Amino acid sequence: MLLDLEAMIHQLLSHDMNRVFVTAIVDSVSEEEIKNLISPVKSRRFGFLQKRALAIAIKALEDGKVDKPDMILNGTFMGCIDNSLKILENMHSEGESVSMPTAFMQSTHNTISSLIAIYTNNHAYNATYSHGDISFECALQDAFLHLKSGLATSALVCKNDEITSFMQQNPDFFGTITPKDISEAWVLTTNPNITPIFEIQDVVISHKKGYDSAKILKIKL
Repeated sequence: MLLDLEAMIHQLLSHDMNRVFVTAIVDSVSEEEIKNLISPVKSRRFGFLQKRALAIAIKALEDGKVDKPDMILNGTFMGCIDNSLKILENMHSEGESVSMPTAFMQSTHNTISSLIAIYTNNHAYNATYSHGDISFECALQDAFLHLKSGLATSALVCKNDEITSFMQQNPDFFGTITPKDISEAWVLTTNPNITPIFEIQDVVISHKKGYDSAKILKIKL
């Protein structure tokens, strides 16, 4: 499913809007849960962020009672920065001819959303947002608009970032950026029969010169 703005606007103007519910939020998993949720054989080459993000996504889908969501989205500030730094360090020490295909595949910003889709055999809409501190809210707004307009009925929206040893040793390297170590997954649905945590009324994003902000408007149920 591709983003179709014309179709979305048509739905918004010509139909009653769906209600959008959050049925699960997962922000932590234990080492034991990671082992139980992810096959050690398949995850042997995953970095810690990939394992944590994937396990949290799987647990959220189980808790939210959604097998295959219509959308998988991830919001990330720095992407899989640890693997990116490893590639650059090896290129610096060994030259540009160094071969690191696995590290390269796991170093991009869209690694997490792609990994979740591959592991859960999901071929639906898949996107990654990287927009500083409001990356997650940008991803959430995309999902919210699709569900609200009827272009999708369920979505998995994640946020994932890591703090590496390099960041800890070089706190001024990234300037004004404040790194975070976080993995979290939300399950959204338009199905009112799945017990919701709350309803999303709107996701408001503001862009101002030198500053972006976002607000998630919720309705308690």
